[in-house]
Amino acid sequence: MKLTIVGMDFVGLVNAVGFAEKGHQVFGLDSDKKKIAQLRKNEISLNNEYKLSDILQKNDVNIRFTSEYRDAIYDANVIMFCVEPVEKENGRIDLSPLYLCAKECCRFINHDVTVIIRTTVPVGTNRELKEFMMAITDKKYNIDVVSNPEFLSQGSAVKDMLSPSRIVVGVSTRKAQQVMKELYQGFESPLLFVSPESAELIKYASNSYLAVKLSYINEIADLCDKVGADIQEVSFGIGLDPRIGTKYLSSGVGFGGPALTLDTKVLQQLADEKKVQLSILDAAVKVNNNRSDALIEKIKSVIGTISGHRFAVLGLSYKGNTDDIRKSPAFNFIEALLKEEGRIIAYDTNSTLAFKKKMKSDQHLDYANSLEEALRTCDYAVFLNESEEFKKLTNDQIVEYMKNPVVFDGKAVLNPYQLPDVKYYAIGKRIKSK
Repeated sequence: MKLTIVGMDFVGLVNAVGFAEKGHQVFGLDSDKKKIAQLRKNEISLNNEYKLSDILQKNDVNIRFTSEYRDAIYDANVIMFCVEPVEKENGRIDLSPLYLCAKECCRFINHDVTVIIRTTVPVGTNRELKEFMMAITDKKYNIDVVSNPEFLSQGSAVKDMLSPSRIVVGVSTRKAQQVMKELYQGFESPLLFVSPESAELIKYASNSYLAVKLSYINEIADLCDKVGADIQEVSFGIGLDPRIGTKYLSSGVGFGGPALTLDTKVLQQLADEKKVQLSILDAAVKVNNNRSDALIEKIKSVIGTISGHRFAVLGLSYKGNTDDIRKSPAFNFIEALLKEEGRIIAYDTNSTLAFKKKMKSDQHLDYANSLEEALRTCDYAVFLNESEEFKKLTNDQIVEYMKNPVVFDGKAVLNPYQLPDVKYYAIGKRIKSK
């Protein structure tokens, strides 16, 4: 099958590599000629995605990268749009990049074709895109539009692509269903066929449910602080129930990133337009927006005033082992610390420079070049993501680097029982007597 994937950012590249690994002939199309030139040399920017570069090189004969629509679209059996969504305003998606790509594709479509919307788009986009493309091509060819949302997590995207928990496919015709069966023939995951609208909503409902789960366990962490329970013990006990599961039960400074934050907004906006009240989701978002304040209060309960103290804020990307700073909780947390007149030395394994470019400058905000530098120059350390570099810190290292080893763990990064000489604090965490 000749598969053309439009858009070579995170989702597009992972899909291109994944489908090539499964034996399909893939055209990776992107108008950015510099990006294409790098990909042709097997150079990728997603260095934190496990095995992505290796699999790309392994399947070099199955992938061709191009910036020319004519080459990629001509004779393609399937066109897959992986154009990443852009938030236009609160809860609204700017679909103009998708439609611009679709319009350009229509110039070179010369036979019936199946079009797949792989990225997350608002409910109803499938129907609207089909009408748009059929109108541009004067209905000369049949264009089946399929909704096939991705469920990729940064850091584990290759595994999520090659061995997904489920494959959701929204189709309107039997022909499109057969094409999708052929496309996913090499996958062993459950293949769920639903209506296009259901497929579009499944993605938003899934991510929003995860947001609810995270906010729920964060509130339970607050309660643990008041009653003397341990949130990690409580989370583990809850997660053993198979009806609940262990994932997304890690309390902390709140969720961020491009997916959960945007998808919850879109679902809220859709519900508002349809006059449906999503009170549980509304509450979860409200809880998440206050997590930085909760961590600030935890710090103040231990040290008193924040003013004048120097904090190493460790973890600037929204999750560990990625350089993605979009909607990172670190922005709100640092702003909250600055309002309290704290002094900050910020550091991240992968994203310090990117964060510095986006964060407004302040005379009390500096950046470290290394984890050791950040710890040596601070009064207190605050962890905001689960970077492997942070996880590897030992008791001896922290004691050596910090004059007064006191840490606040906003992401359950460290094991406090392996830190006998460190004063460890986290929301909802009860430290047993040593």
